[in-house]
Amino acid sequence: MKEKGRKDSRKIKEAADSAGSQKKKTKKDNKIVKPESFANTKSKGKALQIDSNLQGPARGGPALIQSSYGNKGNFELIVPMDAGGLAYYWRNNDNEKLPWEGPIKFGADAGIVDGVSLVQSDFGESGNLELAAVDLGGHSLMHFWRDSALPLGWNGPINVSKKSLVPIFSGNASMAWTNFGCRGNFDVVVPKASGGFSYYWRDNDGSDLQWCGPVDFGEEAGIFDAVTMIQSNLEDPGNLELVARSDDRLAFFWGKAGKEIKWYGPEIFATGVSGTPSMIQSTFGNRGNFELVSPLRSGGLAHFWRDNDDPHLHWYGPFMFGMNMGRVDGVSLIQSNFGEPGHLELVAQIDGQIAFFWRDSGPDFRWNGPQYLTL
Repeated sequence: MKEKGRKDSRKIKEAADSAGSQKKKTKKDNKIVKPESFANTKSKGKALQIDSNLQGPARGGPALIQSSYGNKGNFELIVPMDAGGLAYYWRNNDNEKLPWEGPIKFGADAGIVDGVSLVQSDFGESGNLELAAVDLGGHSLMHFWRDSALPLGWNGPINVSKKSLVPIFSGNASMAWTNFGCRGNFDVVVPKASGGFSYYWRDNDGSDLQWCGPVDFGEEAGIFDAVTMIQSNLEDPGNLELVARSDDRLAFFWGKAGKEIKWYGPEIFATGVSGTPSMIQSTFGNRGNFELVSPLRSGGLAHFWRDNDDPHLHWYGPFMFGMNMGRVDGVSLIQSNFGEPGHLELVAQIDGQIAFFWRDSGPDFRWNGPQYLTL
C-alpha cells in the first residue's frame, strides 16, 4: 500500500509511552514514590480526591502519558465525558503528595467522544499535547492540540477524516509520534466500520502540517472494536505494532515502514477480553518487551507481555488483577520514571469512574490499586 508524502529517516527518537515486564534493563536509580502517598490535598486549581464509592461522569477509553512538564515529569490525563466534550487532568509528580489537579474542560463542539489517544510532541515552547479522538457513532476522526506556553489553551477539533452521515469507524483512534520524516510524523490507526483499519498520518515536515490518508488495510481480517498502536525499535526505522480487539479476541498486526508500508497479521494471542486495550514497549529485557493491559469480559483486568529477546516472540499472560471491580470499559498504560527501571502506571474507566493502578518494577511485579479519582 502506497504512503503518499512519506519519507524515510534514520532519526532516532526516544520511544514515548514505554513500560515493563519480567526482565530488567540496567538504568540509573530513581527514588520510588508510591501512589499510597496520594492525599486529599488542596493545591492550585481543584485537587482530585480519592473516593472508591463515587459514580463518575466519564465514558469510553481515557488517555495517560508522562510529559516533560515539571522536574520529574507530570502525568497528563484526558477523559471523555458522558455529557460531551473532554476533561484534562494532571498529576504534579514534583509534589511528594502526588496531587491530581483539574478538570479543564474542552472540546464541547466535538460532541460525545468515545475514546482518545494522547502524545507530547516537540511543537511549541515546551512540547505541545496532541490528541486524536473519534466521535460516538464513528462519523469523524478529529485532532486537538494544547499549547505548551501560557495560557495553555486547547485548540480543535480539527477534522482529520471527511465527515460522514453514516458510521465509517467502529472503534477508537490510536496515535503514535513516530520517527518517520525529519521531524517525526503523527501516525493514527482507526478500525473501519466495514472491516479492517484506516491509517492516517500528518506530515510534520510540511509547512501546512497536512493530514494524509486514509490508507486502508486488513479488511480481510474482519471488523474490530478497539485498537492500540505503538512504534517499536524492531527493524529500521521501527515497525508499527498494533493490537486490536474483535469480539472477545486480541489480534496482533505489525507494519514494516518505508516508502510503502506492508502489514502482517492477524495473529490471535488472547481470548476472553473486552473494552479498549493499551500497549507500550517497556525497558524490561534487553530489547524492550511489549506490555499490554486489556479489560476482561468477565470483569477486571489482564496483563500480557511479549518477550522481544526471544526469537519466537512469545506472548505471556493473562496475569489478572482488579478482579473485584466489575466491568472495565477502557485502559491507558505507560511506564513512568518512578522506581527502577520504571513502574507500569495505568488508568481505567470503570462505570464512569477513573481508577488508577501501578505495578512495581520488581522483584514482586505486583499490581496495586484501584485508587479512584473524583471527577
